Amino acid sequence: MSIPRIASLAFALVAVASANEAAKVSYLVGKVEARRAGKTFPVRVSMACQVGDTLVSSTASRLEIRYPDNTLLRLDENSRLVLTNRTRNKPEPTLLSGKTWANVKKIGQGGTGFGVRTPTAVAAVRGTVFRVNAEDSASSVRLYEGKVDVGSAKTDSIARSRGEVAGPKEVSLEDWVRLLRGEEVTFKRDGTWSRANFDVKLDLQDPWVKFNADRDSVAGRPWTAAAAADSAGGKPQDSDDPWAK
Repeated sequence: MSIPRIASLAFALVAVASANEAAKVSYLVGKVEARRAGKTFPVRVSMACQVGDTLVSSTASRLEIRYPDNTLLRLDENSRLVLTNRTRNKPEPTLLSGKTWANVKKIGQGGTGFGVRTPTAVAAVRGTVFRVNAEDSASSVRLYEGKVDVGSAKTDSIARSRGEVAGPKEVSLEDWVRLLRGEEVTFKRDGTWSRANFDVKLDLQDPWVKFNADRDSVAGRPWTAAAAADSAGGKPQDSDDPWAK
C-alpha cells in the first residue's frame, strides 16, 4: 500500500473516530441523576452521554455537556432533559422541563449544527448562544448571539414525517420564526406564539444568565461584550447580514 493511501486511510479512521465520539459531562455542581435503560445513577464529570439518557437536576445543581465539536449545553437546577437522536448518532436535547443554555459551534468552523426541542417548540440553530425555558403550557427561546429559527413542535413533526431530519436548515418563515439578537419567542401548547424584545445587558443580572456568560468566557467562547454593546433597550440592531443577529 502506498504512503499516500496509508495517510488517507489513517485520516479517514481519525475522522470516523471523531464523528462517533460521545458528548461528555464537562462541569457539574450539586446532584444530577441519569436514567438509562431502566437504571438511575449519579452523573459524574467526564461521563459519556448516550442517546436515550434522561438527565434530572436537583435544587442548587447545574450541569454542562461538551459535544465533540465543542458545542456546550448546560442544564439549570430542577430541570429534566432527554438526549434524543434527532440526527444520526448525535444525541441532541429535548428539554422536558426547566432551563437549558446552548453555546453552539458555528457551521463552517467544524460545527455540525444543533437543535433543542421542548414539548411545544423546536429551535434550529447554525452557531449561536441562546437559552430555552420549558413549562407544561409553553416554551420560550431567548437569543443572545447568532441566528436561530424557532418553530412549534407540530411544525417540527411535519418536517420529520417528510424525512427532513438531517439537521437544522433554512425553512419557510410561514412555518418558523426567525429570531434576532435581543428577541424572545414563546410557543404555547396550542401552537400559538408571541414575539418580544428583551435587554441583553439587563438580562445579565439574572443569575442563570450570568453563570452561563462566565462559563462561556472560561471555555474561550465569550459573547457578552458584543451582545451588550449591540443591545439598545432590547431592540436588535440593523445588519447587512439578516442572519448576523
